[in-house]
Amino acid sequence: MSATGDNNRILEIEDLSVSFAVEEGVLRAVDGLSLTIGPDEVVGLVGESGCGKSVTALSVLRLLPFPQARMDSGRVLYRGRDILAMPPEEIRSVRGNGISMIFQEPMTALSPLHRIGSQLSEALRLHAPLSRREAWDRAVEALRRVGIPDPSERAHSHPHELSGGMRQRVMIAMALLHDPDLVIADEPTTALDVTVQAQVFDLMLRERKPGSALLLITHDMSVVWETCTRVAVMYASEIVEEGPVDDVFAHPLHPYTEALLASIPARTPPGERLRAIRGQVPSPLNYPRGCRFHDRCPFAFERCASEHPALGQTACPRPARCFLAAKRAGNGGPRL
Repeated sequence: MSATGDNNRILEIEDLSVSFAVEEGVLRAVDGLSLTIGPDEVVGLVGESGCGKSVTALSVLRLLPFPQARMDSGRVLYRGRDILAMPPEEIRSVRGNGISMIFQEPMTALSPLHRIGSQLSEALRLHAPLSRREAWDRAVEALRRVGIPDPSERAHSHPHELSGGMRQRVMIAMALLHDPDLVIADEPTTALDVTVQAQVFDLMLRERKPGSALLLITHDMSVVWETCTRVAVMYASEIVEEGPVDDVFAHPLHPYTEALLASIPARTPPGERLRAIRGQVPSPLNYPRGCRFHDRCPFAFERCASEHPALGQTACPRPARCFLAAKRAGNGGPRL
């Protein structure tokens, strides 16, 4: 790869490591993560809470708090330009224009003191030479675009006057204002009922511009199956498996991925208890020397406790951080 990256890809994350200095020591939130996203892709980043998904997303737009957060290594290339090396004025032009983000909880992302229309208008005027009237009209149109009824009236509302589903629609409208190349959606349907969740996902997929990409951060494998074209599975601050959704769901190569899939309610036979993953996630303050999943894995052997597996294994059809990945890919490989 050239020093400027592959301009045919929208985003390239290369060997990203992020840590936080806390009283107990150094917390390794993201550890050697690499991920690429191309045009028209819908990529799911999935894993248990605390595995580093949101920190990865915030790192892409340089929204982490400093000096508490520390970028230990890596690059984040947007259209071949390293976001982590951009001056402040350049990264501000990327946020919203090139890459936008839909946050997990709109009540904390939206200002409680300002009307919805004013917040959308401000975002428009930051990136385009518009009059107040022009920006307001475009804000109302953005609300109409995401299916908010009576958008002219709703534009005068404050966030607390809207339902949770309506607030999330406002967040989607704000994320799509400038037709960005990439939208990052961080658990966008938390606390919404199933019907509203489906509407929100449909909006995100339908309203983005042709050729743009979506990075969906979630802990819900069912959402990944219904929404994404490719998935990267995170465990303990690193990616443990990556590939096309159909392949990963049909033939998971990492035991953690298989355990996640086995815990989906729809895959549990009637009358049986939901399957849980035994044990606890290791502390990011003190990860084990070997495979970080080895003490929860039913297939672990001596090597797993002493040697850390690389993501790419020999003779493996796709990236998987497991010494048994090639065997699992063949006929008769071990399964949970």
